Amino acid sequence: MFNQMQDFMTEQMQAFTGRAQQLKDDPLAAFREGVAYSAGTVEALKQPVRFAARSGAQLSSLTHQTAQDLIELQSHMITSSLTDIAAGLERAAQAKDFSALLSGHSEALQRSAGRLATDATRAMEIVAAAARGAQQVAVETYEKISKPAEAATPRAQQARRSGKAKTKAD
Repeated sequence: MFNQMQDFMTEQMQAFTGRAQQLKDDPLAAFREGVAYSAGTVEALKQPVRFAARSGAQLSSLTHQTAQDLIELQSHMITSSLTDIAAGLERAAQAKDFSALLSGHSEALQRSAGRLATDATRAMEIVAAAARGAQQVAVETYEKISKPAEAATPRAQQARRSGKAKTKAD
């Protein structure tokens, strides 16, 4: 590990020394090479920025859809609860005795428990679908941004090397 660090430091020092020598020998060429490299780097950022913007729009759409689905589920839950309450009140008003009232109340509780389980399952499905969608957007964005960056890296290094070769030949 120590040897690797020394090798890395030696390599970096040689590169730095080469740059310093180039700057000393031909400052204008060194400046031009630096500007050209910077321009290439800035140009290479356009596509990743576009991908990130599209991903942001996809995530925004996903969150809006998720919020809409959850609001619709909540509306359904409230409507169902109000319907059950109204039906329970009607049964209570029509009950002839206490046992009929308890029987109706017991049935209503069973229906409410089933509805609650169904609604909770539906809420989890909505959230899980949103999580899968966000994961898919993240993976696609990473692939679109990282793959071109990996492919562009050797070209940038080649451009720097070819710039050095031209300078040395001049």
